[in-house]
Amino acid sequence: MGYLDILTKKAVKEVKKHRTRIQGKKVVTDNISKLKSLSIKPTIEEKDEINNYIEPVTIEYYIPKESRFAHEIKLLYIELYDPQPKNENHKKIFNYFSKINEPIDVIKVMDIFPQFMVSILNYYTSKIGMYETSSKAFQEGMRDNPTEIRKALYLMEVLHKTEPTMPALEILGDYTTFNINWCIRFLNKNKIQHSLEDETVNYLIQRYRENCRKHNILIDERFEILSEIYLEQAYPKTAEDMLAESEQDILNEIA
Repeated sequence: MGYLDILTKKAVKEVKKHRTRIQGKKVVTDNISKLKSLSIKPTIEEKDEINNYIEPVTIEYYIPKESRFAHEIKLLYIELYDPQPKNENHKKIFNYFSKINEPIDVIKVMDIFPQFMVSILNYYTSKIGMYETSSKAFQEGMRDNPTEIRKALYLMEVLHKTEPTMPALEILGDYTTFNINWCIRFLNKNKIQHSLEDETVNYLIQRYRENCRKHNILIDERFEILSEIYLEQAYPKTAEDMLAESEQDILNEIA
């Protein structure tokens, strides 16, 4: 059997393993019964739910005997982990806002720590409007309009894509991750629905996995299955991707 025949056979085998679909997209799994047996939500105390971002994952099962698809929704719980300060400036700011249980409001930082104002403004002048809008949303949300925190969360997602900048590295620390986590917890406590961009959800998944690796924590099988399904849905592989992976596997075997 030639190299191309081996490659084609291997690729077809991989395709056959994709028996479960997410909204029409194929998902890698070879154990549909296990997927069906997953609970809608994990066994977790209500007080601990606050510290999780919850993403609904829709799974479509193909039923060959009936020639139809059936679907279920499972809830992916992603535990939140806050970033750690890396220098004395970070510690000052993280400690201050952590003690008063507020997000790291960049506008407020410049008021409370005026020694950082010039450095922050030098870099953030072009997008100061976003910081002013998020500051207003934070303050209104904590005061009397909690749904405003949802607006602040979405602004933090946008700002997160522009970091790290020098003010973040030298002064503020990873304030966007700190704030995203803070907003999610606030919205959870107030039972306000919210959803994140795929890129942000992926980021939170990777942070959770990295924390588990760092502290030798065994990742729950339910989380692994649902997170992989979610990622396959958010970033579906093309046929070319599958063939490339199969080709690489064969090259590795030959080597």
